[in-house]
Amino acid sequence: MGFPIVRTDFDFKIIISSLASSVTKNENLVTNFEESLSLLTNKKYAVFFPKLRFGMEATFRALFENQVIGVPTYTCSVVPHSVALSGNKVQFFDSNANNLSTEIFPGDLDSYIVTPWYGSPLNSDLDHVKYSFGDFSHVNLFAQSDVNKNNFYATFYSFSPGKPLSSIGGGIVSTDDEILYKNLINLRNNKFNNNVSFAQAGDIAFSLLGSFIDILNLENIKIAFDDKGYLDSLREPINEISLGKFPKKLSAFQIEMLIRNIEAKKDNQLEILNFWKDTLEIFPIKILNSQNWSNSHLNIKADERNSLQKTFQKLGIQASTGVKYLNHQLSPYESVDGSASFKNSTNHLNNLLQLPINLSDRNFLKLSKNIERIQLKVGRLYL
Repeated sequence: MGFPIVRTDFDFKIIISSLASSVTKNENLVTNFEESLSLLTNKKYAVFFPKLRFGMEATFRALFENQVIGVPTYTCSVVPHSVALSGNKVQFFDSNANNLSTEIFPGDLDSYIVTPWYGSPLNSDLDHVKYSFGDFSHVNLFAQSDVNKNNFYATFYSFSPGKPLSSIGGGIVSTDDEILYKNLINLRNNKFNNNVSFAQAGDIAFSLLGSFIDILNLENIKIAFDDKGYLDSLREPINEISLGKFPKKLSAFQIEMLIRNIEAKKDNQLEILNFWKDTLEIFPIKILNSQNWSNSHLNIKADERNSLQKTFQKLGIQASTGVKYLNHQLSPYESVDGSASFKNSTNHLNNLLQLPINLSDRNFLKLSKNIERIQLKVGRLYL
């Protein structure tokens, strides 16, 4: 039994029921789904996209032209790509020193993206400009009261595997601006066709494979492939301005899967967070998670990162160093901020280690029985 960071253990019954509902799809499926999600985001409107990256691009395209937009250097490459592809300009900024969030920008900057990267906390007392955006792709919709104290112009949520509310993909853009909402609907329908298809073959295959891996207890194999980089083909190519392949139509199966996964969601991450705190508190390891909604990854920093990673891997616990790049170093962005200093982001990049915090009840029960074994193995590094 392995303990993965990214969960793909989709319930087989949920897959079958989602497929059945997709065959007889409701013509108001997308609209009804978006209305229910807007209530969770505390915004008037929500627009669903097959991939969040296209929702971000559409937002910036609808609002700006040749505008400078502040972007974290320590975030997923699709964020600056979405800005560049929308016809706007990227300016990179450093993250906080004590956590992975990027939320401090100069007062004369008209637009920027606030990012609680990997579910890091935000300072709810900060005031932001009108055209500030919240990239909450690692924030749980059900545990985000502090996030909503910041009145961002639009917020972005992702439902890809590895996110707090994970499914087979998709994302939403939420806003109070009716004009932006209508523009996003038009851009979405022009790009993806407003007719909802039954399903994408790749989505069905991915969900079934994830379910069978879990049923057959093959998570260790998936973790091994991921650690060796064999699954990188599923991710975004970081050194080209591209937002990857996308479905030509909205998929009923994608939405039905997401609805059922949200309904079946069990918020056990706080229990898992407390388990890790109890397990690691006796060691010189800093846990960066400090809020209940920071629950897509357990983020820790330690001097013995490489040795610690190998120790967890031998225990069957996936340990990741996160993204292996800073965006300002990628092509074609090297010349954008050539003289800027990103010391905080560089420090995080070189010292971050991530452990699973989004586990099934079954996996968490197995993990919790190994606390003494984990402490024994980790303790040997600090003797």
